[in-house]
Amino acid sequence: MTDSNKKTIFSGVQPSGNLHIGNYIGALSQWAELQNQYDCIFCVVDYHAITVKQDPKELNKRIIEIVKHYLASGIDPKKSVIFQQSDVSAHTELAWILNTIARNSDLTKMTQFKEKSGIQTGVDDADKILDEMTGKNFGGFNDILAKWVNKKELTIEEVTLLRSVIITDIGIGLKKFNSVGVGLYDYPVLMASDILLYDTDAVPVGDDQVQHVELTRTLARRFNQQFGETFKVPEVVIRKEGARIMGLDDPKIKMSKSAASTANYIALSDSPEAAAKKIMRAVTDSGKDIRFDKTDKPAISNLLTIYSVLGKTSIRELENKYKNKGYSDFKKDLAEAVKIFLINYQKKFNRYSDDEIKNILKAGAARIEPLAKKTLLKTKKQLGLYIKK
Repeated sequence: MTDSNKKTIFSGVQPSGNLHIGNYIGALSQWAELQNQYDCIFCVVDYHAITVKQDPKELNKRIIEIVKHYLASGIDPKKSVIFQQSDVSAHTELAWILNTIARNSDLTKMTQFKEKSGIQTGVDDADKILDEMTGKNFGGFNDILAKWVNKKELTIEEVTLLRSVIITDIGIGLKKFNSVGVGLYDYPVLMASDILLYDTDAVPVGDDQVQHVELTRTLARRFNQQFGETFKVPEVVIRKEGARIMGLDDPKIKMSKSAASTANYIALSDSPEAAAKKIMRAVTDSGKDIRFDKTDKPAISNLLTIYSVLGKTSIRELENKYKNKGYSDFKKDLAEAVKIFLINYQKKFNRYSDDEIKNILKAGAARIEPLAKKTLLKTKKQLGLYIKK
């Protein structure tokens, strides 16, 4: 499958939720640019999607849609491999093997697991309640904890509080942990399997996925040390500066397809008119100057990034263009740029029939499966599992 003169890149998208312009700017558009530099493998990671409950009919529909998004973004099945994760059984086979060398300590520290499982939220809530309860008396828990860490003398009341908070936090954490599916806890190991099967050289990710790729690197090195050189240790490729798109309703949080409010994001399936209205309602910063400054002007900086990518112009040019104009003119023009982008994008998205997508997935799996089987067989040999029959 691969061109020996090119390095291999692997990445994928879950078929869950609505893809939005943040996904396009931060991932899909950049993947399309990588096709001429690398051998690219793009997967629809459907096994990852079922770590949380999915409606089967909706999941089936979204698998098809993800491929249409790949194509609409410029990913070419003649240049890149596009396939469905569950079509290649080696992904789950290798994941089980990697589970035998992964440790609980590897997985419990995964930030995304803490966020998605609600464990961290529960612990934070306990802290807030206890802080409020005790703050009126002799200081909040955080102050007492700092005192304890610095080995300063604690009163009996402070020791009792410290013990109470720790027990409460552990209790809430364990209760939530025990209610979460094993798949959600373990999916970073499946992600490692996805990557390692294909002798991947580099994995393009956002900041929120770096920890998972680092786990992949850890597992590859650990296996190689225990059983001999088997896996290539992939590099992390951080997406371009400015590619992290934040919420339209809150520039402090990332634009997310799982956001509670649709005002947070512009879905790639939104009507151009609805998207334009979301831009006009997007929050802005104090002051009327339009300049890129993530610290002092996070909202306008976010909108400038969106405008720059979708309008195919530099942020510096936009700053100059709107130097003596207000937010209203800027947002009207950005809304129009978003409308034009979505009209063109959706035309490309709707160009393909479901049957064409199924054929692309079938062809992609046929191209990629031999490489996956080769890596799996090598792994089994290293472990002593393979007996020629």
